[in-house]
Amino acid sequence: MMSKRLFLFITPDGVTYSSPERNEPDVDNYQVLGYGEGKNEEEAFDYFISQAAWLNDTKFEEVISVEIKHKIYEGKHFNLK
Repeated sequence: MMSKRLFLFITPDGVTYSSPERNEPDVDNYQVLGYGEGKNEEEAFDYFISQAAWLNDTKFEEVISVEIKHKIYEGKHFNLK
């Protein structure tokens, strides 16, 4: 039996504000949409989409998959300050 692999799904679409005081977006980055598991990227994406009905209400067009070793909450956390 093939084990499932974990993929993070991100998009370059959308904008980010570094703080609520900003009137204009000021961070050029990718948005993390979520993650899914499957035997390959397509299966993981299908699972992710089935769990993320909220995506239907967005204007995101491009989604990129990145295979990851650990779920986000299992990774090491770092402080910025």
